[in-house]
Amino acid sequence: MRRGGRAVASARKVRDERGLTAVVEFLSAFVLFLVIVSAFLALSQLKLGSNVADTDRLDKMAIDSLERLTDSKGHVVLRDAGIRDIGNSTDDWHFYNASTLLTADLLPAIGDGDGHLDLNRITALGNVTEDRLIHGLGIDEGLSINLTIIILQSSDESSIGEIIFSDGSHRSGATQGSTASRVMHLDGDSVRVTLEVHNAGREPSGLRITEFMADPLNGPPEWIELENPDGFAMNLSGWSMSRPGAFELIQDGAVAAGGRVICTGNSATQYNPYNVPMIDLASTGVLGTGTIDTLAAEGDSITLGWTRPGTVLTYDVIVISWDNTWNIQANHSMTYNLGGSPSSLTNWTAVDGGTPGW
Repeated sequence: MRRGGRAVASARKVRDERGLTAVVEFLSAFVLFLVIVSAFLALSQLKLGSNVADTDRLDKMAIDSLERLTDSKGHVVLRDAGIRDIGNSTDDWHFYNASTLLTADLLPAIGDGDGHLDLNRITALGNVTEDRLIHGLGIDEGLSINLTIIILQSSDESSIGEIIFSDGSHRSGATQGSTASRVMHLDGDSVRVTLEVHNAGREPSGLRITEFMADPLNGPPEWIELENPDGFAMNLSGWSMSRPGAFELIQDGAVAAGGRVICTGNSATQYNPYNVPMIDLASTGVLGTGTIDTLAAEGDSITLGWTRPGTVLTYDVIVISWDNTWNIQANHSMTYNLGGSPSSLTNWTAVDGGTPGW
């Protein structure tokens, strides 16, 4: 009996020791698990903290920029030969054209000074490039914006929901962004102003070829009409025009929203009934001067390109190629119907004499 009792006690002792060992191993594993989880959460918190800081910065930037845009009339200091003309600074920035505002020190605000919005100043945003608005509002240069102004309430029910202004860079591809909105009064209506700030970047917008004259008659130059269909003005810096064997950067300057510019082989003799800005491209042979033709009516091509600032890579934005099946007649321009491929004859209409700038 003693031997049996000793055996049972010994077996219990072994079981107890094994159980204790298992408990210790479990606790050790659990502690190790807690250490790993704590480290992971700490690292996650560090990363989350950085993202929160960036988000807070964008939130503040969007709110502050919206206040600058809507709280005042704005201000402009023009430049004369690159020198700031402080003596002629004015709140009436909305009276100046796109090319003038492109080089000015500008805050293009849209308020009327009494807590309401000014429709004339909103309309004048069409003379401001997105870059100049970003700079004027104090937004970091590497960021992009999108601005929308929409009618919420009006005595004219048909105008409710009407978009007064909408343009800027799309947010698709952005990893960070923030939006600020404000409801204000405009000529008795209630409108919402929404400013979005994001990091999606800016690409060339909708500058496009709308008409060209490849075979002028009796001396006039060849010409190409460009249009800016966007809500903001378009900076012409970086844009180019080319044909096989000839290439030329257009020039500095800007085209207002909805505005047109004529690229011509001879600005002195160019037919320009609407007095739109002209760009002379005769020096490189891209366009014929009138005495010398460069484009062939029976078959040729022209390309509107854009070069990203700081690079030498040029993107082909629009390429128009034609052949003898187009049957381009002398002194007939080709007008784009704004749909489909620009190299398809079905998307172009011949116009006797052309309508440059219209």
